[in-house]
Amino acid sequence: MMKLFSHLRVSSEFSITQGLLTIDQIVDNAVENSVPSVALTDKSNMFGLVKFFNKCESAGIKPISGASIRLIFEDDDVSYELLCLAKTNNGHRNLMKIISKAHNNNSFNLPIIKFNDLIKLKDDIVVISGGKGSHIFEYLKLGNTSEAISRIDNFRNHFGDDFVIDIQMTNRLDEVEYIKNVLPISNDKGIPLIATNDVLFSKQDDFDIHETKVCINTGKTLNDPNRQKIFSKEQYFKSPDEMSELFKDYESLIENTNEISKKCNVSLDTKGYFLTEYPVPKKHNFDSYLKEIANERMKIYINDFEIEKQNEYIDRLNYELDQIEAMGFSSYFLIVYDFIKWSKNNDVPVGPGRGSGAGSLVAFALEITTLDPIIHGLLFERFLNPERLSMPDFDVDFCMDKRDMVIDYVSKKYGSESVSQIATFGTMAARAVVRDVARALGKPYALGDRISKMIPFAPGMTLDKAQKDQPIFAESLKNDSEVREIVDLSYKLEGIARNVGKHAGGVVIAPGNISDFCPVYVDRQSDSVMTQYDKDDVEKIGLVKFDFLGLRTLTVIDSAVKSINKDLDKSKKIDINNISLKDEEVFKLLSSGKTMAVFQLESSGMRDLIKRLKPTKFEEITALLALYRPGPLNSGMHEEFVDRKHGKSPVTYPHKLLEKVLEETYGVIVYQEQVMESARVLAGFSLGQADILRRAMGKKKKEEMEEQREIFVKGCLKNDITEKNAEQIFDLINQFAEYGFNKSHSAAYALISYQTAFLKTYYPEHFMAAVLSSELGNTDKIYALTQECSRMGIEVLKPNIQSSNKKFEVNSESKIEYGLGAIKGVADSFIKHLCQERETIKFKDLWDFSKKVDIRLGGKKSLEALSQSGAFDSLAPSRTIAIECTKDMLNDGKNLNGNSNFQSGDLFANMQESFNPYEKYKNLHELSLSEKLELEKKSLGYYLSGHPVLAIEDKIKKISSHKINQLNNNIKKSSLVCLINSVRQIKDRKGKPLTFVNFDDGTGTMDGIIASDALENCHNFLKEGEILNLKGTIEVDDYRTNDLGSLMFRMRVKEVSQIDNELNKKLKEVVINLDNSQIFSIEEFSKILDTVDRSFWENGNCRLNVKVTTDKSEAIIDIGENFKFNPSLENLFYLEDIFGKNILET
Repeated sequence: MMKLFSHLRVSSEFSITQGLLTIDQIVDNAVENSVPSVALTDKSNMFGLVKFFNKCESAGIKPISGASIRLIFEDDDVSYELLCLAKTNNGHRNLMKIISKAHNNNSFNLPIIKFNDLIKLKDDIVVISGGKGSHIFEYLKLGNTSEAISRIDNFRNHFGDDFVIDIQMTNRLDEVEYIKNVLPISNDKGIPLIATNDVLFSKQDDFDIHETKVCINTGKTLNDPNRQKIFSKEQYFKSPDEMSELFKDYESLIENTNEISKKCNVSLDTKGYFLTEYPVPKKHNFDSYLKEIANERMKIYINDFEIEKQNEYIDRLNYELDQIEAMGFSSYFLIVYDFIKWSKNNDVPVGPGRGSGAGSLVAFALEITTLDPIIHGLLFERFLNPERLSMPDFDVDFCMDKRDMVIDYVSKKYGSESVSQIATFGTMAARAVVRDVARALGKPYALGDRISKMIPFAPGMTLDKAQKDQPIFAESLKNDSEVREIVDLSYKLEGIARNVGKHAGGVVIAPGNISDFCPVYVDRQSDSVMTQYDKDDVEKIGLVKFDFLGLRTLTVIDSAVKSINKDLDKSKKIDINNISLKDEEVFKLLSSGKTMAVFQLESSGMRDLIKRLKPTKFEEITALLALYRPGPLNSGMHEEFVDRKHGKSPVTYPHKLLEKVLEETYGVIVYQEQVMESARVLAGFSLGQADILRRAMGKKKKEEMEEQREIFVKGCLKNDITEKNAEQIFDLINQFAEYGFNKSHSAAYALISYQTAFLKTYYPEHFMAAVLSSELGNTDKIYALTQECSRMGIEVLKPNIQSSNKKFEVNSESKIEYGLGAIKGVADSFIKHLCQERETIKFKDLWDFSKKVDIRLGGKKSLEALSQSGAFDSLAPSRTIAIECTKDMLNDGKNLNGNSNFQSGDLFANMQESFNPYEKYKNLHELSLSEKLELEKKSLGYYLSGHPVLAIEDKIKKISSHKINQLNNNIKKSSLVCLINSVRQIKDRKGKPLTFVNFDDGTGTMDGIIASDALENCHNFLKEGEILNLKGTIEVDDYRTNDLGSLMFRMRVKEVSQIDNELNKKLKEVVINLDNSQIFSIEEFSKILDTVDRSFWENGNCRLNVKVTTDKSEAIIDIGENFKFNPSLENLFYLEDIFGKNILET
């Protein structure tokens, strides 16, 4: 007879700190081992519950709703573990509330529920105590039997027969003693015992992998002798036979376990929607109120239209309102209308629309969207299909900086207990998991870092894909056993849940308490409240998700417009929502491809496409956004579109009836809406039916497609289209439908693209300042944008403590003041403070500055960053002095701010204001340009005052044959010293890696191509920001030459070397020219030479000679074999430090 057993204690990957099982693995194990039912009991959460129920039910396994919670009694100092299982749907709701209450309990650092709160929600819940960490186990382990019995009595009194005790036999410490102690108590009290295995992984062999996961999540290493080892190899998903054998001396426990599983019968209701009710005025219901608002606003909009046109709008509006009412979505529209109206009234910029919602005229009338769907040919049925009921989904873009204000408003309006954001789950991705595993194995950080950097940084990258795409990674796996050990273990953890995050914009508004529908999770660090179900599962249980998305570009547009309008008369202020969409100057800018910072149009591929298309109307920007996606690009649709626009290919239509549908896109089916319109025009489909056809074409389900084909052909026959022609047209539409894009979304985003292009065309300084301000934390982007400003002829000033504010701003001379917020390490509170102080005072020098601002708010880090970036240059004689002053400023600031008499401290002790405060620093050794640039790179993220290659040009003459601006058609080979700007890798036709680099040397920029054989020798140091020596052949770069209109070159790189290595090979002699130094004699030179540490001259191969010039002759003196050194850049700069600047001849 087949034995039965149900696992009632199972942790999945969603327990985060423990548990390796995915939902699929739990169910697959249950099916494989003929386990009739299984419980999911993650730690204080139900993150995976919906997926678990769906998977179980489809596999014929009964799912049991459960969780392992932390419980504390009134007289306890610490919490203990308790296992809870839901018996019924009511019990499931109570369990959700228990978990939510534990998360909302801010009295503890962990989700913990008090016993008195638990018993208020006890109905239809089975509670199980006895596992490790439970009250009973821990008290019996300590020999405190009376306390254990007290807790048992408490549970029994409140839960009756729904309280049982579990026993585990997993070879863990104290289990045998526990069983011996608990058996007599169970017999005495008549409380059933059940068998559990505290399942954490699938197979016994998975134990080491699980231990690694535990170490990753607890920050420990596997070989740490002090690490708590609380799990065992026995905690795998055992079969009923294995469990029966394990408990053969306690057969009743298996039977009791099965009886508990029979008690638990929960079903998740995944039909219908739960939508909160919008509070409408008393005289209205949802439908009548929506109609009233929509009609009032539409009358205003169409007031000046001709009667025929007015009727078209009114008919469409009434049709949509009827459909919305029939589907029961009026309240939904009102909710969205309300928070968007509030946003616009409270200076929160809102996007013109996103997704298919822009196809609704009702949404346009309510100002949920700002594009007229009739003018732009957008369809309501693409948003809401009357013939296929599905929830509407308005994705709304808000200004990035103010999005949370809208969420707060919604939370207050509908109640904080009814509004929640949505959880997401970070997983162990390829690059991160190898670092994690290396650390858990106790390997050096550098090893994990090296392996991680071999894996390409790309969305969706996996370890398998990395092996295929990156031969160096595959080679290391093959040849390096240590790398293989790490990666083999990483494979088994890749994709497992790593942490809990927050969805970028998803917000749920429930018709009541969220915990009635799903448990909530509270992030203890941010106090953010989230649903424990992810966005897909939230929708599966019927809750309605609203997407409050933060779009940086809206912040940019808002900032730029405010900056422009700040000093303008009301009549001259611009309204970005009412600009002409037919401005020739804007289209000239777009056609030039100079679209950096223009929304959605700034990638190199898009710039290339836009220059070839040369758009002349708004509809072509809409088409551009739809065409620039992998599908259309791979199919060549974009080429066909461009050629048809410019008359290089004829404009043809699949059928003459489609001319009106496709003329906007030159006969090319670009949009999903065109697929729908084609079905309506040719086959008489309603737009609802046409949307079903569009979906079928997208899914490519054979049976559904054949059914739709038959309906389509029959419809075409009624329009006198032959069956053969109808079949051909269906196939053609189907082919295009694969790549068709949502026109509503494309048109709405095209409007933002156009608005940013308009601002860049007419108000470039204000626009670029706003874009720069939106990227304060991204120094790479700041650098690229300052380069773009330079190309546009806009001057970006260096940071200045006298005039710079937190953000980049346009001054009265139309120059951009640098934003102090873009300097790394400067505290926001300090910037705010000094900007406030500066409204009424000016700073004369650093003494004055340290007296007038509270230095303590910034501290050492802020002062150092400001001085290194050059922000103090306007207050100090030199950057060197400004940097040197920071330590004294800190001391001085502390004394001044701690003393109301403003007695000066170290920096300017006993000095009057007329004194020179910098006297003590006058003999300081000045920073070299290289040193200054390095400090700028540290504080700003890039070089501001010059170029690092030019700063070392006198030291690299031996290894650099040309500068980039010296290249011409006659130069076939070159050795360049350059700064690497970017590194990009693809595969050639043979599957070998081909690396593209962009580099510059301060005189010009060019690209290079590095083949796989050359890459093998340099992949460890070929990185962005490195200064390297590149050798190879020079050829004309046709693409960039055509793009820029001047002769440009590229290099086929044969060899890449580090500068110090090349100097060591090539530089055999360095001459010190005493004429250029402050040293007046050989004797003085000798004295300085003697101060150099002897280690400097060890193992050197470069001679140091001295050039002496008299009235009649010049002599070079060889100072001997004892003075040979390693000619690294560091050592060359050191020689300049001790002998003087500009004295080395290489």
